[in-house]
Amino acid sequence: MLNIPRRQNALIMIGFVLVVGQCYFVLQRHNVRQLAVVKMFLTHPPNYPKYRDEEIFNIVTKRDLRPNTSTPTSTGEYYELMERYAQDVLPDTDAPFKRILFWNEAYGNKEYGVGHGRNALRESGCPVWQCETSDNRTNVQEYDAVVFHLRSWTRNDLPDKRSPHQRYVFWSIESAAWRFIDTNLMKNFFNWTMTYRWDSDIVSPYGYIKPSGGVPLHPTHEQMKNFLSSPSPINYAEGKTKIAAWFVSNCASQSRRNEMVRELQKYIDVDIYGDCGTMVCPRKREDDCRKMAGKKYKFYLSLENSLCQDYVTEKFFGMMHEPIIPVVVGFHDHHEKIAPRHSFINVANFEHIKNLADYMIFLDKNDTLYNEYFWWKSHFEVRNSQQDFNKGMCHLCSALHDKTLSPKIYKDMNEWWDKNATCQTPEIL
Repeated sequence: MLNIPRRQNALIMIGFVLVVGQCYFVLQRHNVRQLAVVKMFLTHPPNYPKYRDEEIFNIVTKRDLRPNTSTPTSTGEYYELMERYAQDVLPDTDAPFKRILFWNEAYGNKEYGVGHGRNALRESGCPVWQCETSDNRTNVQEYDAVVFHLRSWTRNDLPDKRSPHQRYVFWSIESAAWRFIDTNLMKNFFNWTMTYRWDSDIVSPYGYIKPSGGVPLHPTHEQMKNFLSSPSPINYAEGKTKIAAWFVSNCASQSRRNEMVRELQKYIDVDIYGDCGTMVCPRKREDDCRKMAGKKYKFYLSLENSLCQDYVTEKFFGMMHEPIIPVVVGFHDHHEKIAPRHSFINVANFEHIKNLADYMIFLDKNDTLYNEYFWWKSHFEVRNSQQDFNKGMCHLCSALHDKTLSPKIYKDMNEWWDKNATCQTPEIL
């Protein structure tokens, strides 16, 4: 029998081991996706067991069929928020126009996608359009909202007067990975945020996907089995002679997408169009290029220039219109939250690029399994038009008319924009 000191020491040691074990388990759960992506970039991968084709398919399919344990937002699916934006109603039909000032330049002009004037938002299809937009800085303190583009924001060019009723709006469509401005300089400056991130005050995503019938965006396990087992009325593989394409003009990225593609090219043919490749398809004909890819290729590499929370752009949504399977890299499960299950391939689910290539080759050789990735086409619609994008600006107008909204200010924009974006860059080992 242990004496008291020895018993105490033993209990302390047991407690310590349990705490360390629990911490290790938590870290493993949070880092498993990051570790998988780091592994996939290994130039000389370890000798993983060689899967049979059926085993590869089952591994990926089981991921797509796993139960949906959480909803993307506290109020439901992401698309539901955009649909609520589309149903905004002016609370007081006799309310005077609100005034919105676009303060600084955004991609060559100050129109922010909607233009200027009392009819700008009406012409943009806004349900609540009673806001006048302008770039005239005269009497800046009289505007109800002043919108600042992050990329051209500077402390040397800010309003000299500010009224208590005004909302200063932080606007950005760029990834938080690109540090154009030191956001530490923005303490106690902004009231609202308007970005592609779904935790913004005004959400303005590049796109979203919504049901066109009664099928939920994230079906149950049993529902998915039924959908995937139903024969496809269209053979999406028919007439396609090439395996993978990639359109890219920016050869510098923080996502290491160039390195990933070079590794993938060791195992399959990838045609690269644009400044970073040898193939040509003019950017001014983007729609034609996408349609061409959908006719000739089985897969399209929808690779973002950085890997940050909710940063999913036209590289993904544009290709979701076409009869082609997008291949994405996602740490944050945001593709899984905004798109139907089994509608794309996430590189982060594979231990190594070779495993990804093996799976793509397998699908290339099996039309039935390839076609299963298009089960959703007749049940959903992809929304990424300019009018869809403008819903964020429409909702800004609606919010300015909402007298129930409490005052708010961001004490630390660096915390919200930079740190909460959880941007990640895979390390090349």
